[in-house]
Amino acid sequence: MRMRNDSRSYQLVPYLFYMVLSLAILGPLLAPGYIFALDMVFGPNIAQAYELYGLQGGILNGLPLIFIVHLLNKLIPAWLLQKVLLFLILFLAGLGAYYLCPARKVGKHFAGLLYMLNPFVYARFLAGQRGLLLAYAVTPFAIKAFIELLEDRNWKKAVKVALLTTLAGVFMVQALFLLFLAYLILVLLVLGKEFRSQNLLKSAAQVGGLVSLSALMFLALNLYWLLPSLSTVGPMVGQITELDFLVFAPTPASRIAFDLASMHGFWRAGYLYTRDVLPLWWLVFLFILFLVSYGLVCRYDDRKIGWSVKSFALMGAAGLLLAGGYALEITRPIYEWLLRHLPLFSAFRDSQKFVALLCLTYAYLGGLGVNALAAGLTKEKLKRIWQQTALKKTAMLGTATIVAFALASPVVYSFAMFGFQKQLQVADYPAEWYEVDQYLSRDEQDFNVLFLPWHLYMDYSWIPQPIKRVGNLPSAFFSKPVISGDNIEIGVSYTQSTNPISAYVEFLLRNSAEISNFGELVSPLNVKYVILVGEADYQDYDFLYEQDDLTKVMSLEGITLFRNEHFTSRVYSADSAIYLKDWAQYLELSQTQDVMEHVYLLGEGADESGTSGTEAVSYTRKSEASYQLAGSARKYTIFTVPQRMSTDGWEYENQPVLKNLGFMPAFPSEADGGVVAYTRFYRFYLPADIASVVSLIVLVVLLSIRRKVSLG
Repeated sequence: MRMRNDSRSYQLVPYLFYMVLSLAILGPLLAPGYIFALDMVFGPNIAQAYELYGLQGGILNGLPLIFIVHLLNKLIPAWLLQKVLLFLILFLAGLGAYYLCPARKVGKHFAGLLYMLNPFVYARFLAGQRGLLLAYAVTPFAIKAFIELLEDRNWKKAVKVALLTTLAGVFMVQALFLLFLAYLILVLLVLGKEFRSQNLLKSAAQVGGLVSLSALMFLALNLYWLLPSLSTVGPMVGQITELDFLVFAPTPASRIAFDLASMHGFWRAGYLYTRDVLPLWWLVFLFILFLVSYGLVCRYDDRKIGWSVKSFALMGAAGLLLAGGYALEITRPIYEWLLRHLPLFSAFRDSQKFVALLCLTYAYLGGLGVNALAAGLTKEKLKRIWQQTALKKTAMLGTATIVAFALASPVVYSFAMFGFQKQLQVADYPAEWYEVDQYLSRDEQDFNVLFLPWHLYMDYSWIPQPIKRVGNLPSAFFSKPVISGDNIEIGVSYTQSTNPISAYVEFLLRNSAEISNFGELVSPLNVKYVILVGEADYQDYDFLYEQDDLTKVMSLEGITLFRNEHFTSRVYSADSAIYLKDWAQYLELSQTQDVMEHVYLLGEGADESGTSGTEAVSYTRKSEASYQLAGSARKYTIFTVPQRMSTDGWEYENQPVLKNLGFMPAFPSEADGGVVAYTRFYRFYLPADIASVVSLIVLVVLLSIRRKVSLG
């Protein structure tokens, strides 16, 4: 009984170690408040319900995470939820690499430390890429499960692989490509190990059957995003061009190849790394590289794990090669070929993501190297050190020193992660933002808010850290739906957005010098309020103060709130239809007619006149994807949607779909009313969601069955 308790206590050690280490790394960032980074946007309203209905379009592989965040945000504050996710990234990364490495505990701890503490993880933390980092943390668990599948060859391992691969894909769809590449290498090497065996065909059949079984289970689990994605018309990963691969190519500090090999090379400059403050940092890296090479040499021909050692060496080589992307002449043709022949590979515009495989290789092989060095340092031999000759004693102590430094090397190499050199700090949104949100919340009408200046990424002066640029904060903070900039503004690329609502707002802003009725012109977007914060180029928005139909209702430090005095409504009706050549003609017409009294259709056709005026159509929200509308005596019913909802896919009682201004859903009215619904949710997302949930339940039940059924 005592031996069993000791064994359980030993098993808890790595959990406690990586838990304490994760808390130490985060340190002062654990205080109440938010951590603001480039792509890490958290706020009181981080979980918007409409995301759960597929209303944003695109590849929605992250829906399970969105659902969990949505539920947890109802129980705990968003700032605490953010800290939990960051803690899990570090904790799972260390623990996963620890258990993946087939070494003694000294080597295992080196693997866990290096995979957890390295420049790749550091840079991605500073960039706020929590999805990538969560996938990175799960990757060792998935690969370990796949190795066990190839070694044990039973169906339960196949279930485990499908579940863990799915989990990694939930956080970042690109993680699936990294895992599939790793799986392919592992399969080829395990079959290569048995090439000379008489059981090669049997082995190939077993492996092929189990991998196929796992793939089928993976497909069933992922129907929730695969089915809608396959039915999407147009590109699924946005407008990505060759220019993007150049802009997001690895950035060299010295030589790109060496930077990538040393786990640096992130495209965004300006971060303070350990190498910037530690002289001769490259010596530490070379020592780590020695440990990796030593582990490879020592276990290359190992009868038990030699095939997996070779596999990880190939993974690292592939990761380093692909990480070069467009930045290296030798890798660019390879990258271009993959872009032409592999669907969705364009999602890797940031090729440095492939360094994740290199980090895993270094952790795995480096752990074996440390293990080989420490092989003679058993407790019994250490006790006998002082009984040996001076030469043996010196040799033993020298080896112990090298092993100790080996364990310390990941910490030394990335000590900047402890506290992140104050490049990440805890803060809260300004009190003035809360005051404005309280004002908006008191207005019970269903409306949208326009947030300016119009930038996706913007420097906020109140963020206390040196790099103040953050993504879409307003949508995560305000309780009302927000229309805000989604223009990337990187390099010469102003925007990659395909959202027509954004294009319309940008058109109005470009022509702001000619506009005195801005409130009327944003009324078709159901914008009742406009927020202007005193950041970036806010002076360029002084035209808001001169509008005839905007009233300044709040002017606080750093933020001003305007109310649109023109008529707005989520659903409204009109009697006439006017055909336009373009928005410029629409802008001219707005000087002489009320734009809310008409449906404006782009193209050629005969205008339809009707009675003047417009009226709000009453409705009941059944869900984010379905609204029950009252009837209307006017000819046309216009249904407005927020920016982050798709303007396509809405239907109203089998009526033909019109497009007000070329994008906003409009329909011939129904005298008795009816339901307007986002039909893609009911036709694609909901059935696929149900199929995935049922598959998950079935696989979890199967995995819980104790009896082990072998296919071998």
